Amino acid sequence: MSLFGVGAGEAALVLVLAMIVVGPQRFPEIARQGGRWYRLARQYTDEVMKDVRAAVQDIEDEIKEETKDFDAIEADLHEIRDDLEDVREEPTSHDTKSTDLEENLASSEETPADKTAETSIRPSRRTEDS
Repeated sequence: MSLFGVGAGEAALVLVLAMIVVGPQRFPEIARQGGRWYRLARQYTDEVMKDVRAAVQDIEDEIKEETKDFDAIEADLHEIRDDLEDVREEPTSHDTKSTDLEENLASSEETPADKTAETSIRPSRRTEDS
């Protein structure tokens, strides 16, 4: 465990040096004050980290919500693309059907009189021998 980049070994070294410099009579009082400052620093860092985590969570939630919207839009676009591909395929079979239909209509539009006229216009097959 470290606080502000100071490990347990480094903290012990600082405590020993403080005891030598300050002396055994004032050391307990200074240690209590150091403990208070340490607790305040930990509380402050814990509070800041809690706020940062909450902010990150809020951002992640917003991103997930926006991603859901994009997923729904993407699904709609895939559906539209599939529909367009189906429509592209249909005219080919539709054109064949319409061509057959047009041919049927053209042949049914001929009236018996038209057929009679065609046969009467044909030259007769008379032979010159007769």
